[in-house]
Amino acid sequence: MTLLQACEWLGSSWIGTLIRNSKWGFALIEMVHLLALALLGSTLLVSTLQSLGIIFKGTAPGALFRDLRRARIASLAAMIVSGILLFADGPLRYYGNAAFRVKLLLIGGAALTGALSHYMGYGSTQREWPVWAKAATLLSLTLWLGAGVAGRVVGVL
Repeated sequence: MTLLQACEWLGSSWIGTLIRNSKWGFALIEMVHLLALALLGSTLLVSTLQSLGIIFKGTAPGALFRDLRRARIASLAAMIVSGILLFADGPLRYYGNAAFRVKLLLIGGAALTGALSHYMGYGSTQREWPVWAKAATLLSLTLWLGAGVAGRVVGVL
């Protein structure tokens, strides 16, 4: 099955049809998606600022990452599920949309660098995060910001 065929199948599936025919379905799903984005963004911002030594300077490296792990995972899971449901509303609209493809690439890069920064800084026994872990957290936050901007551009293209 090609990607185009998978998009056609998803668009004609019961879930795609249900969301498309619902008066409030898309709006409610988008609300969940945006709230999850806000939660993820805030946890990433706090974690990044801590890794850079701007806030919570007395906190051990990785401690804040551990403390915010559940919120980060829950918000990411909510974003994935709601994102798939939003995509199901009209997958052929997104299939050829360049901004959507950029958004997916940025999300992949952000998730990868976020995971790397987590594992590089999490077990650090140093007083502060290693330089490469700091760079990875900053890059991850920047990529997530780019994904959010690309997501807004999706509706324009």
